[in-house]
Amino acid sequence: MSDFESANQLAEAGASHGSIPEELSFEKVIKNRTSPPCSLSDFMDYLFYVEHSAESLQFFLWYCDYMQRWGGLLPRQKALAPTWNPAKATEPTSRFITYSHKRARSLKMNKIITIMEMKSESETGPAQEEEGRRSTSSSLSSSTQPRTPSSAILSPTESTKGDWQPFTIQPFRDEISRIVRQYIAESAPRQLNLSTHDREACLRAAQHTTHPSALLPAFMVAEASLRGISHPNFIRWAKSNANRSRIIFLRIIGAVLVLLGFSLDIVLILSRRNHYLRVISILLWWPGITTLIAALNSLCIVLHFHNARQLRPWEILDIEEEEQQQQGYDNTEDVKSRSSAEKLNRTTTTITATTNKSSKQTSSYRQHARFTSNVSTATSATSQTTDPLRKPSLQTFGPKNDYAQERWVALHRRKTVLQRIFEATVPVPSRGALQLVQDRTIFFAIVSGGLLAAMLTVASLFAPAGNLFL
Repeated sequence: MSDFESANQLAEAGASHGSIPEELSFEKVIKNRTSPPCSLSDFMDYLFYVEHSAESLQFFLWYCDYMQRWGGLLPRQKALAPTWNPAKATEPTSRFITYSHKRARSLKMNKIITIMEMKSESETGPAQEEEGRRSTSSSLSSSTQPRTPSSAILSPTESTKGDWQPFTIQPFRDEISRIVRQYIAESAPRQLNLSTHDREACLRAAQHTTHPSALLPAFMVAEASLRGISHPNFIRWAKSNANRSRIIFLRIIGAVLVLLGFSLDIVLILSRRNHYLRVISILLWWPGITTLIAALNSLCIVLHFHNARQLRPWEILDIEEEEQQQQGYDNTEDVKSRSSAEKLNRTTTTITATTNKSSKQTSSYRQHARFTSNVSTATSATSQTTDPLRKPSLQTFGPKNDYAQERWVALHRRKTVLQRIFEATVPVPSRGALQLVQDRTIFFAIVSGGLLAAMLTVASLFAPAGNLFL
């Protein structure tokens, strides 16, 4: 990605924001304040499985968290890694970048750096200073002590400068080195789509400091891509409540209904029947045009009125595994309960034959055993919802973003077209912002379909009769 393309994405970010509801804004999605299918987890799934650019969001989330952790450091720790000044980076004399946006971009970077410094200074008060003096020997030594050779496993510029050595005394040096190897370096498994100039600037800055400004160019490119391109495309993708096979099927159904309406109207025009019978064609035109317009906007009217959507291919396997796991827990507990019940029955029979006092003790023992059954424990353990932020694709460090080896891929390929058309569905919130967007689209499809069908019907009534047959 060139610098010119990055600047264009920054401009597109503001232009595309106006067509997206405030409840589904980029900030709300990133902060995970939206409900499915527009949550942060869904956004990551879209980038991972559809757009194939999950590394932008992975790096973006890490950078935001890194800035918060950096603001919590002591002033003396921050002083070890000063703000990186882009003016220190000397460019080759043969490289002259004359884009008009470069100055504006530098100004924006300086503003962000200034805001970061003001925020860190405001968060550091006298109480924090006093606390820092008390824990200097522990916290400072733990964060500034020389690292093991693992901190310099691979230099970010090893291919160009073999004598590079990191400032191991700086805070978060190991983490910055891992981030560079994970996202910035040429051979990074999750390499960001950076221009050569931005990549070199980040590598050069990471050699000297761990301040967040060192990787600010990469953050700006990731933010521009997410905000200007990925987020609007994600909202349009999430608005669809059916898969591709079903949408194509609905488009064919809509087109067939429209063609049948035209065929019926032509037959009535050429016949000697009363010309008012031609109004019957509107019964085919209206639903056909409405279905076709809704399908062109990737919506299924039937699913919309049922407040449901079809599951994504990668979601079906997860739900099946959860159901099998729950069924396994239930079967295991049933076996345990039956075996324990048989043991209790045998014990009760033996004790009851000897004395009535023993039978009372047995009765109380049964109640106690029933009360301490493991069924409730297993149920409560399995009923807890999984944190969406713990999914592997949302982790900062990991292998290359590739889903080709996941189980659902092979299972999805073996499905027939009919199975994909009638894929399983899941209910969606009925009063969400996405539902309002879908309501407007469906309303537009119904009204437009009715108007077009009415216009065709009126035109058919004024057509001269052919009187060719009865």
